Amino acid sequence: MNQSMEDFIEDRSTVLLDVLFPIGIYVGILVNIVAIFIWAFGPKSRSICCATYFAANAVADFLTLTMTGLWIIICFTHYNTTCYYSAATCKISNYLQIVLFQASNWISTTITVERALTIMFPLKFRSNDMRRHSKYAIPIIVILVLLGNIPSLYAIIQIEGTVYCQYNNDFDNFIYSLIEITVRSLLPFITIVTFNCCTIATLCKQRRNPVSTNQERYVNVFTRLTLLTGLSFVISNTIGVALSTIYIFGFEHILHALPLNDSMLFLDLSFMMCYFNCLMNPIISVVVCKSLQEDIKSFLQRLLRACRRAQHDITP
Repeated sequence: MNQSMEDFIEDRSTVLLDVLFPIGIYVGILVNIVAIFIWAFGPKSRSICCATYFAANAVADFLTLTMTGLWIIICFTHYNTTCYYSAATCKISNYLQIVLFQASNWISTTITVERALTIMFPLKFRSNDMRRHSKYAIPIIVILVLLGNIPSLYAIIQIEGTVYCQYNNDFDNFIYSLIEITVRSLLPFITIVTFNCCTIATLCKQRRNPVSTNQERYVNVFTRLTLLTGLSFVISNTIGVALSTIYIFGFEHILHALPLNDSMLFLDLSFMMCYFNCLMNPIISVVVCKSLQEDIKSFLQRLLRACRRAQHDITP
């Protein structure tokens, strides 16, 4: 390894990190604002049984992207060495980032599990119950991730004089990082893949069985929405799951054997793909859900009429 880590960090300005990544962050912030507003206030969208779940997911994604977006603005780039963390900021920002990622991932997981159960066991689980369940599930998820990640406040310390944070040498960082990435990516990944496969298998079986008593015989909008958001999660967390699998089975020497450029690119992709899901969730919702499209169209029409009235009032 001819290039030191310090020299490499100073020369890590790339189109991937310094151009595409910030664009994705700010586009994600805008589309999540729209998603939150429509899921919460759109008359047709908020009547859907899953509206509370998707509104909460949009809030978590918005906060995740906003934290990173503000940091980009304040520091101009990720690797601007004139922008320094304080020790407290380092701990709090990393803690909130971990909490928000985990909350978003487990809300998505809960949506997938509930939808699969309503399709597999329609007599025991009803879609209309999801709104009531969400009032309990969302606070429980938030409380658990807040409490469960308190150790990160002790595990993370600032690298003095830089914008970087690292694990405290006095902390068992391998065990903690392994648990964190397992809870954040691996367990939701396995759960979503398993229950989505069960959903697809059940739907295929129902289509072949014309006497099925299941009223939701075909893939409706909500099911397509759940399957596609689950697919987005799987794609965005594939690299993270690969990393956790490598460490779980003790193959971390594979990463250490790679050239520095390749290993850092692998980590950069893992970092960026975590944000991919935050961007894609609201886009999938708008594309798939006709109710959201109609509410957005209605809102834009009202906004246009209001602008025309305001222009007419000020015209002499």
